[in-house]
Amino acid sequence: MNPTETLRQAFQLFEQEHYAAAEQALFGLLEVEPDHVQALHLLGSVALAQARFEEAALVLQRALRLLPDNVPESLSVRYKLGRAFYGQGRFEDAFLLYRALIEAGHRMPELFVAAAAALQALAPSGKNDAAAIALLEEALQLQADAPDTWHRKAMLHERGKDWSAVRASMRQALRLDGQRAVYWHDAGMAEHALGDFETALKYYDQALILDPDYVDVHVSRGTSLARLRQYDEAIDSYQRALRLKPDDAEARLNLALSLLVLGRFQEAFPLYEWRWEGRSADPYRHEAIPAWNGATPLRGKRILLWAEQGYGDIIQFVRYAPLIAEAGAHVVLEVPANLLPLLASLPSPAPLEMVAIGERLPEVDCQLPMMSLPLVCNTQYGEIPSAASYLRADEARKQAWMARADALAPRTPGRIRVGVVCSGNPGNTNDYRRSIPLHQFAPLAQARPDLDFFAIQPDLREADAAWLRTQEGWHWLGQGIANFNDTAAALSCMDLLITVDTAAAHLAGALGLPVWIALPFAPDWRWFLNRHDSPWYPTAKLFRQQKAGQWEDVALALKAALAIVDLPGR
Repeated sequence: MNPTETLRQAFQLFEQEHYAAAEQALFGLLEVEPDHVQALHLLGSVALAQARFEEAALVLQRALRLLPDNVPESLSVRYKLGRAFYGQGRFEDAFLLYRALIEAGHRMPELFVAAAAALQALAPSGKNDAAAIALLEEALQLQADAPDTWHRKAMLHERGKDWSAVRASMRQALRLDGQRAVYWHDAGMAEHALGDFETALKYYDQALILDPDYVDVHVSRGTSLARLRQYDEAIDSYQRALRLKPDDAEARLNLALSLLVLGRFQEAFPLYEWRWEGRSADPYRHEAIPAWNGATPLRGKRILLWAEQGYGDIIQFVRYAPLIAEAGAHVVLEVPANLLPLLASLPSPAPLEMVAIGERLPEVDCQLPMMSLPLVCNTQYGEIPSAASYLRADEARKQAWMARADALAPRTPGRIRVGVVCSGNPGNTNDYRRSIPLHQFAPLAQARPDLDFFAIQPDLREADAAWLRTQEGWHWLGQGIANFNDTAAALSCMDLLITVDTAAAHLAGALGLPVWIALPFAPDWRWFLNRHDSPWYPTAKLFRQQKAGQWEDVALALKAALAIVDLPGR
């Protein structure tokens, strides 16, 4: 058989995915003609198809050395060599190769797409994403009807949380190809992030028509149902996912959250331990120390209880530390440094040892993250440990903050001081659902004439600060707050705190202060459903959205309650 016929036969075998036979034919040809460029090219393609990237790179580089730069086959070999580099994890080599081809004037859309993928892989942090998006836009200028390129662009926008851009790109991908379940799923994710949960559900349902066993779609569908407070249906979606993939961490964790908001603690808290396994899970610290299982006796043992998640979570669940001390353990609390002075006021039957995160830990026998305490303490919905207060503001610091408040609005008999916290950490993924522009609290001033309002947060957002400067009877009492001891003291100068669902709500509740909490339509699980009080904080009252994203009714309800509440100035 002559070389041309051997090459033709090997190519046919390659196209039929008979890779071993194709390789055998090519090896025979190369024994006779070691520098047969087309044979080397095809052999590299065969290795590439089998993800044998190192071998593919070696063979393709050998072929490239034998080819003049200006022949058409050189471009194909270089492109495949870039794919081999990418498969090896040599992202910089792949990108430089693709960039050189583009700079040489080769305007092929696949080159721009491949260059974008290599550039993205070079920086998992996302710092190259803008440049990668620009490359994909070049590809789309050359080939606008490529649904996969639109999808790639959408996924880059997703990393940057530019959900409107994700939506626009996914709609283009679906317009071009409506038969891929992943497109419908990712389009649904964009609608969910933008708050259009009904449209998200329609997209998820279409994905499930195409692929009924798509686990991620069942999970995502559950999260949108939960946002609509259709928790029973959400639970059903998570359970469907778990029937398909019993160890899916996202399904287990989201199932836990829906069960928790319904108060089904016995089912929920064991599942909540899967919070360490999800895609965006926090790292589990101190795994080298044995975890306490809740069953072995603690008397005489030293246990580390360590902070996790946000400041509000720490303030809420530190209530369990004295219960662990009561069981006879020596408790070491590891918390952020700016919480240490405040938590020193926590009453306990035995002294609590405290250490800041990052400092050297003392020797301990076992450990437990704080939000696992309800599980090991077998907490029931109707038996939540809820003292009227369990933290105290420093008295001297309180007097200092009282003087600051007096300087802004002198205390006169009969006037009521209302603290307001309108926003939390902007980096929180749910911030857009819980934070409220400060101007939406303006109707509160119309409730009665004897009110002075104080915005109590160290960092006002620019729009909130601008509005505050124009309002009579509103003051900023946030400058100079350095830690939670300061926040506790400032809150203690108020007759009432009105706040969104952020750490201030938990702090006021833990201090035993009157606190009214404005909650989104689908609240965080700890506020449960259809109740206006909180089993965690006896002094709290809850004001709930009646429609997702609409705060006007909440403001009117707060105004009405403020008009009749008996809050004599202190």
